[in-house]
Amino acid sequence: MSFTPSADEAIELLEGYFYWSGFPRLLGCEIETDFTKADIALVGLPLAINPVERTQYLGPRAVRHRSQAYHRGHREFGINPFELARIRDFGDVPIPTPTIADQAVLDIEKFYARMDAAGVLPFTIGGDHACTLPVLRAIAGPNSRRKGPVGIIHFDSHTDTYGDSAGVHCHAGNGFRIGNEEGLIDASRYVHVGLNGPMVHPNMDDYSKDAGYRMLTLDEIEEIGIPAAIEEIRKVIGDGPVYVTVDLDVLTLSDAPAVADPEAGGLTIREMLKILRSFRGMDVIGGDIVCFVPHLDPSQVTALHISAIMHDIVTVMAEGVAKKR
Repeated sequence: MSFTPSADEAIELLEGYFYWSGFPRLLGCEIETDFTKADIALVGLPLAINPVERTQYLGPRAVRHRSQAYHRGHREFGINPFELARIRDFGDVPIPTPTIADQAVLDIEKFYARMDAAGVLPFTIGGDHACTLPVLRAIAGPNSRRKGPVGIIHFDSHTDTYGDSAGVHCHAGNGFRIGNEEGLIDASRYVHVGLNGPMVHPNMDDYSKDAGYRMLTLDEIEEIGIPAAIEEIRKVIGDGPVYVTVDLDVLTLSDAPAVADPEAGGLTIREMLKILRSFRGMDVIGGDIVCFVPHLDPSQVTALHISAIMHDIVTVMAEGVAKKR
């Protein structure tokens, strides 16, 4: 059937592309505060503990502005995620103690625990990579409704398993170590995608290797190619719930210049989207995108690519919600 909207419908559709108009909302979704009225919650988490670039707390506001125009169907999948699931913008997580990292993550965990108790799947725009741990504490592990650890697909140039730093436990470089130690992460179903760049110390990645995490480095991906990398990710993850976390520094700087800990090289946005779309059919129970520093990219290219990444992952999640009904 051909696409023939009426004049009024055409105007309404066209206005959806005007990201600069109206109230800024993640993926242009309705604002909601009641978790019982959503299947997927889009959330801003303006937490910045990483000392390299502290303005990552500005990320959610900047992504709301640019992703407003992404309230659209998915061309490659041929589906409209916003028709498959109730996807809503729940604003930003309140953080009463933003400068006290180890307390802040406890307050954040309570927010996501209420969401999880309502059966809602979270997708978060950070903030730095300290954002992931409190989400995992709320949705995974022996005390969660899933009663056990979950798989992780971790896109990042760095492992973020570096231990305590300067007296801080729950910082941006330690979440995937703590998550394993607390029984939130299934180490046999963990894939690190895109490890890249120089090292502070030759042994800095040893924890991830000793834990049994599958380390799919950027060099290996380049050597075996994207299709083989996808096959490896799916083999390791298998069935069962999986959480997808994206540190923007995994992308090449030409595609994401506004990142906190940049490395030379990286995946292109096309390679990234091809990998993400291969997750179709996986039981994706949540995800996040972190380490965006808006002022480093006045062109908004980084924010645009964040919008595309979010749209792909949320579409996979929405399809999963619909299949479970």
